[in-house]
Amino acid sequence: MFFVYLLGVALHWLAQFACAAVIASPVPLIVRLATKKKKAAKLVFVLCLTLELAAIGAVAHRPFFRCPEEYRPQISAEEEARIIGFNNGLWSLGLPVFPVCVTVTQMDESSICVRTKYLFLGTSEMQIGRLGSPDPEPIRWTGLRLW
Repeated sequence: MFFVYLLGVALHWLAQFACAAVIASPVPLIVRLATKKKKAAKLVFVLCLTLELAAIGAVAHRPFFRCPEEYRPQISAEEEARIIGFNNGLWSLGLPVFPVCVTVTQMDESSICVRTKYLFLGTSEMQIGRLGSPDPEPIRWTGLRLW
């Protein structure tokens, strides 16, 4: 069973890497057509892909945080950091995906509901306990939606 999970994770990373390669490929194609040099095009492709993956990694480790104006006064800097902490990194919520934006959708005195948008694969929603509540860990996670 672990092998199937590992294979799924590997295929998921490969698919995301392929999407990144497709996004990075137009610049080297233009270089190839303009200069007729295959080596220069390969070098430009590797450079573009490296820069793109570095930018994706930087955004994944510090995703954008959006909060409606009516909830903004109630969220402290500590809570914002904790919300982003649950949803950042290349393995956000145990998924091998790249989180881009974390949005607060609902809020009450005991919990905050957030929606996380991923770069190449849908969204997820999670309800997190507030800092003062007895259970500050994620309370409910609705799973991944592909659109």
